[in-house]
Amino acid sequence: MKTCILFFTALLSLMLIQCSSVDRGSLIPERESSDINFILTAYDTDIDDPSKDRRSYYRVYINKIDSGRTTTGLESQAKFFETQLPPNRHLVKLEKWVLDEELGRYVKLNNIEQPKPDFIYVTADKTGIIKVTMKSTKFGNAAFSKVVE
Repeated sequence: MKTCILFFTALLSLMLIQCSSVDRGSLIPERESSDINFILTAYDTDIDDPSKDRRSYYRVYINKIDSGRTTTGLESQAKFFETQLPPNRHLVKLEKWVLDEELGRYVKLNNIEQPKPDFIYVTADKTGIIKVTMKSTKFGNAAFSKVVE
């Protein structure tokens, strides 16, 4: 019986050593930077009081399909989203979410408080990288700028 327990202990130890030596980086496919042809940056420009600088992110909809979200940060900080768009004209819509500290979770801003306009059309081709920047104000006004490199 002791031999059996010793055998299973040794076997379990070998399995744990093998599991911990797996190169997990090779299991996750890496996204090459050359695949990315759309970069979005969004932030608020007129936050003047640290107590009003809430944590936030933007949900990104491309062609009316939820395509992910930006990084999270204070409203005054730049938040980023990157993806690969197939060649075509695309509708990009943003939806702002902020941290409700009382609830302890992020909530979507009411439609009245959402930055307007909340969309932009972009045309992707096979060679250029589209960089879109959205600057919004505390009054809900948004301005988009677009550069193709």
